[in-house]
Amino acid sequence: MAITAANLKFYKCATWTEGATHGGAIDTGSEITSGVSQNIFDNVTDAERTTGVTMYRKIYLRNENADAYNNVKAWIQTNTPDAQTAVTILAGGLTSTQGNDTAVATLTFTFAASTSVIASADCHNALAVGELIWNSTDDNNSKKQPITVISADGLTITLGGSYAGTTGAAKAATVQKITDSTFVTAVDETNGVPLGSLIQNASRAIWIKLVVDASSDGYTDDTFTIRVSNS
Repeated sequence: MAITAANLKFYKCATWTEGATHGGAIDTGSEITSGVSQNIFDNVTDAERTTGVTMYRKIYLRNENADAYNNVKAWIQTNTPDAQTAVTILAGGLTSTQGNDTAVATLTFTFAASTSVIASADCHNALAVGELIWNSTDDNNSKKQPITVISADGLTITLGGSYAGTTGAAKAATVQKITDSTFVTAVDETNGVPLGSLIQNASRAIWIKLVVDASSDGYTDDTFTIRVSNS
């Protein structure tokens, strides 16, 4: 069987209300319909465009095809036409929230004085490339490091720098609030954000960051397009 685009669906995250707790796991009861006004972000108010505002949304791509959707990437096919606004994106695990540091549930990790962290089981659902983590059994978020690679089996995490905190096995890990992560302007498939491979009914999150410059003029029908593909 082939992959059918109609069975690649986007959904809201479990806590959709904007704020510190926005994020978490997928809400399969809240499908996002493409091309509908305010399907991701609300209208920007006069007060927001005057002072400037940064907003975040966490959405999920879910593969509802019988076949696996492998080596998936997401990118910004079309950024906002208004020069005073722009979106950037980042992959997300189900753990991360907009403004709270959040512990990874069910998994434990082995931290070493290197860039490698070993997970007790496949961590693809819980974590994503670009998120910041640390050993929260012993350390605080001053020891955080960005995830740069997650192995195909989900057991080995590569960090952006050598872990400088407490090392050892069976440690808890916490994901730093997503507002501290570095979002990217992924403008094509080559530079797209990796989401991994999705078997039937599996999902991966995409964080979207919208920045509205201060003293912006009003703009009608400001839009953007996120696209996904696989190889």
